[in-house]
Amino acid sequence: MSRRSLLLAIAIVLCLTCGVGASLWMLVRYEPGIYLRSAVPPGEERHQMSKKCWHKLLQMYNSVANQPDDQEWEHRFTDGEINSYLTEDFMQSHIKELPEGISDPRIIIEKNNIRIAFRYGSGLWSTVVSIDLHFWLVKDEPNVVAMKLVGFHAGALPISSQSLLEGITKTCQENGIRVDWYRDDGVPVALLRFQAEQQHPTLELETIEIEPGAIHIQGRTKDAASLNAFLAAPFAGIKLVME
Repeated sequence: MSRRSLLLAIAIVLCLTCGVGASLWMLVRYEPGIYLRSAVPPGEERHQMSKKCWHKLLQMYNSVANQPDDQEWEHRFTDGEINSYLTEDFMQSHIKELPEGISDPRIIIEKNNIRIAFRYGSGLWSTVVSIDLHFWLVKDEPNVVAMKLVGFHAGALPISSQSLLEGITKTCQENGIRVDWYRDDGVPVALLRFQAEQQHPTLELETIEIEPGAIHIQGRTKDAASLNAFLAAPFAGIKLVME
């Protein structure tokens, strides 16, 4: 090969390499429009929606834990309320609870689907990570919620979900939720079993409706005294921080 041909070949390889690198960079740096549109503008309305969300969380805790036996309860949260809370009260009081490098968490609620998105990194070395989940209440199995991992992306680039699956399993187990995994057409689905180890569950989930922009949860308290003890026990169940 002549010197001129060798230089030309090297130039082509460099151009291709740089082109692939630039394409990957653009995919990772892509910011989904739905994530950008879900941001609630600062102001009094966001402040009030944040407070409303916090009050609803307290009401849900109190209604679940303090209802008489066999009493129904239901609650509805909009993604505007949740995102206002995440931006205002959560980021002010609980920002240290987020893993290092994560900021601007947001929730986008669509028909039967919830997208959890956040910014990872900072400046030119940041990307928007999005996790698309499909939820439904499993029929004929009390307190079992199915969660299907529809997508996992950094920007527009699909990424491996193995570490995410391990993280979901660990978090659920630490909070008293048993997780069983299976695959539906190659897509991982988690069966989240609430109070699976209890012979007589203290609550019963009856409805989980995920509609565009809101989530509606309905259930029934079966044994209020035992449920209160369960919620009060250190490291047991999913506990709300009551300040």
